[in-house]
Amino acid sequence: MNVHKFISFVLHSEVFSAGCFAILGTVLQKGALNIEIGDGIVTEELKKSMKQIVAELQRNSLDSQWLHQIPLEKKEEYVTKDPTKIYFIERGNLLVTKTLTSDAILDVQGINNKIYEIFTKNELIALENLSDENTNLAFKMSALVSSEIISIDKEYLLNYCTNKPSFLEAILKYATTNILQYEEKSLAFLGSREQRLSWSVETQKNNELNDEVNMTNRILSKISRVDESFISRNI
Repeated sequence: MNVHKFISFVLHSEVFSAGCFAILGTVLQKGALNIEIGDGIVTEELKKSMKQIVAELQRNSLDSQWLHQIPLEKKEEYVTKDPTKIYFIERGNLLVTKTLTSDAILDVQGINNKIYEIFTKNELIALENLSDENTNLAFKMSALVSSEIISIDKEYLLNYCTNKPSFLEAILKYATTNILQYEEKSLAFLGSREQRLSWSVETQKNNELNDEVNMTNRILSKISRVDESFISRNI
């Protein structure tokens, strides 16, 4: 299986089930790639690896369209449906709204098709776009403080991974760590409002949020899917 197809398999939505994640673990244990799967937290080591990868991509880019810097002032938004790009946070913190537009989602009456997440410095946004599958995702990135993101052409990144296995290892480790976090979130969000709110608050404690970020009840309401009045009564 080549690099493009393997990453596409990892990032395909069906992999985000526990069963498929177990299959992925078996594949990785074969020894072809030296990847240790952690506890679902994007560590400083992983973030440092992403920063090093982007720095090397910048040094060797031959086309200005392969990497493009996008500065964002506080409260400024950047919206994209481009499936050929992923994004790296050079600095700042962003509230990212993912909107799923697949027929399977839209056919279910009353379902909330938006996912809210906070991303911090040296993290990747829209990693799902590395998949060859049509993810039907739109991304709205709202700067919580003055921030800067770098758009990366996915074909440039994947081709680079083909010739540099260490890049592939780092990105797959980053992806599997995110899968673990999504698994944990899916279980937490099966619980009560109290459990959803508690999980969201604890998760944000692990994020390196800029001191300027005001974690308002509205933001917590979005990421925990709990109404603001409930948050006001419980925090």
